[in-house]
Amino acid sequence: MNVRGGLRAVVHRAVLPAGLTHREHRFLRLHLLSSLFSGVVYGAMNLADVTLAKTLAGGAFQLTVFNVLIGVSYLGSLFFVGMMRGRPKALFILLFAAAGRLGFWLLPLSSRPGWFTFVLGLAWFCHALILVAQVSIVQRAYPAEHRNTLFGISISIMTAMNLATSVALGWLLEWNEQAYAIYYGIAGTAGFAGAVLLARLDRLIDRPAAGEAPSEGKPEIPARADAGSPLYRPMGQPGVGAAMRSMRASVALVARILRDDGRYRRFQVHFFLYGIAFLSMTPVVPLFLVHDLQLDYGQIGLAKGLMGQAGQILFPPLLGRMMHGQGPVRFSGRMFALLSLHTLLLVAAGLVPPGARIPVTYVAFALFGVSMAGVNLAWHMSSLHFSGRDDPSAYQAVHTVLTGVRGSFAPLIGYAFMAGGSRLAAFAFSTLLLLIAALGMGRMAGAEDRARAAEERRPSPSEY
Repeated sequence: MNVRGGLRAVVHRAVLPAGLTHREHRFLRLHLLSSLFSGVVYGAMNLADVTLAKTLAGGAFQLTVFNVLIGVSYLGSLFFVGMMRGRPKALFILLFAAAGRLGFWLLPLSSRPGWFTFVLGLAWFCHALILVAQVSIVQRAYPAEHRNTLFGISISIMTAMNLATSVALGWLLEWNEQAYAIYYGIAGTAGFAGAVLLARLDRLIDRPAAGEAPSEGKPEIPARADAGSPLYRPMGQPGVGAAMRSMRASVALVARILRDDGRYRRFQVHFFLYGIAFLSMTPVVPLFLVHDLQLDYGQIGLAKGLMGQAGQILFPPLLGRMMHGQGPVRFSGRMFALLSLHTLLLVAAGLVPPGARIPVTYVAFALFGVSMAGVNLAWHMSSLHFSGRDDPSAYQAVHTVLTGVRGSFAPLIGYAFMAGGSRLAAFAFSTLLLLIAALGMGRMAGAEDRARAAEERRPSPSEY
């Protein structure tokens, strides 16, 4: 075996789970290539708030509106999940990517902050819908025991490109910030290429492998809402009436899951508190970095890019295994607790002597990267845990809709703290809420452990 082949074998043993079939290896290669291109557009989108604050001179109110719009964009799944559920996802992915990612080329039409906010808001709206579709693809591509690890690898690849893009875009903007529209257009094109590859994966999954019958090799996913329905439903008749019926079905489906699945509802309550804590910081952090800490584009790119993304590159495969062992409830609580250290260190960065501000900020974002690697896994994969063998699009839509609900008001909390003259108080509020969410998840996990232990101790009927 040559050196290259030996290194490849070592990487496979260290990173990939054992027992992957040739077909699953093929799916994974396509998935990782999609993540590589998608990471470019994510890097641009994640630096957009800084561009709005620094290049377009957006103030506290404009940053708040921008982040509220991002949050509200997640409500789109409330209206589209009924249309996507139980159907191939490729067409939806391509349409959303064309509107949201190629739409970045609309930025040169105006240099006004409001136009930038609109175009980026559309991008986030379409991004949320692609995430809903992606979960179903992951479920059908990989066996349950490998999903968290393999999806963690895809997050690592995507985040590596996110990091590279954030740092490179920071340097490019520092060199010529007036060319921002061109930079974002190029990133959007790369993101569209990633969506094309994800759509190809969706179609490839449903093709039988050589020697298989058409139904072999694919998980049978019964639809909880319509027992006995086929995996894929026809698109139905086009028109406004059909679209409205699909939207009403989506709303009813989301409401029914929250009403009937008490366990998932409790999980979402604690996740909702985390989301408020996290999203209330979105208008605060860019202004804090630009005005309070007086960092330049290069330093912000290193903080949010290199330090903030490094943990999301290195740790997702390991954290995926941890989540598989601990379950999403306990795992999420521990990640929330770790994330609270990020906000505490940002408070410290605003209080320490000027010479120590940058190192403390970098450490804060390094912890942010590790904790958000875990939170992102839980955000994407918990719906698979709770939905069982159903099409997880509906459960992921509930998760996404609630993200939109908290995103529609949580940034206003951060703005209220800033209007009151204290960004540090906003960080303290976020820290407290994260700890409450972590405690709630821990209590829920403990209660489930006790209930499981009691069930195991219960004598079987043959013992009576």
